[in-house]
Amino acid sequence: MPLRSPNTPRKPRILLVPPPELPVPAVQGGAVETLVTHLIRENERAGKLDLLCASIPDPEAAAQAQGLQHTKMLYVAKPRGVRRYYPMVFLERCFGVAAPYDPWYQKVQLSLALELPTPDLIVAEGGTLTQCSAISKMFGKRRCLAHLHGQTSCSHEMDAIYGGILALSEFIRDDYLKTSELDRKHAYILHNCIDTARFVPGPADAALRASLGFAPEDFVVLFCGRLEPDKGIHKLLEAMENIHDPRIKLLIVGSPFFGRTQQSPFLRKLEQQAETLGDRVRFTGYVPNDSMPEYYRLADLVCVPTLVEEAAGLVAVEAMGCGRPVLATRSGGMPEYLDGSQAVLVDRDGNVAGQLSFAIRMLYEHPDLRAQMSTAGAKTAQRYSSARFYDDFVRIVYDFGGHLWNRPSSV
Repeated sequence: MPLRSPNTPRKPRILLVPPPELPVPAVQGGAVETLVTHLIRENERAGKLDLLCASIPDPEAAAQAQGLQHTKMLYVAKPRGVRRYYPMVFLERCFGVAAPYDPWYQKVQLSLALELPTPDLIVAEGGTLTQCSAISKMFGKRRCLAHLHGQTSCSHEMDAIYGGILALSEFIRDDYLKTSELDRKHAYILHNCIDTARFVPGPADAALRASLGFAPEDFVVLFCGRLEPDKGIHKLLEAMENIHDPRIKLLIVGSPFFGRTQQSPFLRKLEQQAETLGDRVRFTGYVPNDSMPEYYRLADLVCVPTLVEEAAGLVAVEAMGCGRPVLATRSGGMPEYLDGSQAVLVDRDGNVAGQLSFAIRMLYEHPDLRAQMSTAGAKTAQRYSSARFYDDFVRIVYDFGGHLWNRPSSV
């Protein structure tokens, strides 16, 4: 094997640390895990990075990860109990490296001590970002990036841990910088992505639509997401109660926590709320992301009624990719992502349900407008391809840390 020239740039090794809740690859769903999976798959195609990804173990995820050429999965089991691990206590006492609170991050930290070559950069992929404090002290904050997947307030601790951030919208970046001392040049925008090869316009699956109880003449409004109050699904049900046309129906796709939890007190409340609408509401439970294009295509309208500051709204982008008109609340980065799509945005005031019901009726009565929205949305969605996401990630990695590995090796 020929030796690499001392002046030949090498591929940087990047550690990705998603939260220890769902596995990577994203066999159980999860927005963060899905984005990390897109990054890994694009890197298999382009091979510009040497990726190391921590994850909780899962047999199906491990099977999907077999054969990866440019990514090493670091499967770390969640420890039982909350006791500190003796190696970390030893490091803390001898070298002043503070052990993180979550024992899983302690195990990741220990694994990194045995991992060669060591990572050039560490990217904390959402979750409780302060948990990476000890990893930051091991490598230095100049090697650590925080990927903000939601609205995040900065603190002195965050500024001490991370030398830069990746924000998935201008809204998220600007909100973070209000309380951060971080140099703005190290606050990067990295827009989310979808698989634009799968989320494409197409005809509705008539068999799937019929199996869900919808007739050809029905107008189907689709909600997709976690069933929790912040997502506003209860307000959408209120809007449906204000619409008395029996042909306008609601399809609710999702569960309280992706593929794991299929029941919760809030879901029971939703089911009780939906009883007054009879067969006009259908719950599917969790649907894997690989199957979602068929569900988007059978809908006539996709509604994203988020009541909090939505960081980006991947559901809206996926729906646009499938050529479906979008109705959403004006929140967070949503206007940024939907710009140019002709999506209908409503305010998050005290009359959200009333605004949603008015917009649904208006769009139901104007098929020509829906067709225009579908065309514009499909074009807008092409801005958010996984290839573009990967290229932007690589560009940011080199801009932030290229000086760390592009220096000529000593002879």
